Amino acid sequence: MREMLIPYPYTKKGLYIRIAEVILSTAVSFYLLFNTILIEFIISFLMTFPISYIILSTFNILKTKKISDKLNDKQKYIKSKHKGETYYKFLVKIILITIAPFIIIMISPIIGLGTILGFICAHGFSEITHYAYVKNVERRLGGRLYHFISITSINGYYYTGFKVVKHLEE
Repeated sequence: MREMLIPYPYTKKGLYIRIAEVILSTAVSFYLLFNTILIEFIISFLMTFPISYIILSTFNILKTKKISDKLNDKQKYIKSKHKGETYYKFLVKIILITIAPFIIIMISPIIGLGTILGFICAHGFSEITHYAYVKNVERRLGGRLYHFISITSINGYYYTGFKVVKHLEE
């Protein structure tokens, strides 16, 4: 069985990109927060940021905790079995995520900007928090955590899941 291993949650380059995202979005947000008198922007940002951060961080940490609990018993956790035709759900999610900011901005541009910037900042901070949590879990498991995809049959089915690759002793 062939497997493709992808570092979970992402690689070091991904971490650097997220750090750059956080620095840039935070700088833009602080500039706008301290140089505007539009109370709608300030309130929408200050409400969106903590709520989004808490929701995203909690979701990611609970998902990783579930994965680590399953991996304590064995070295591989199979999350699901797919057939190649399930990409339509993914496509619909991407389209909705792409269109949602434009709908928010059409309703109220000032509130929309505060909401979008608050969500972008919260997403970046929650991703960095999640990365740190995964590194702590990896230390406890004694190996590196990977997301895997395995091709299992000629009919197009494949498994996705998570796997711990133990560190080699030096």
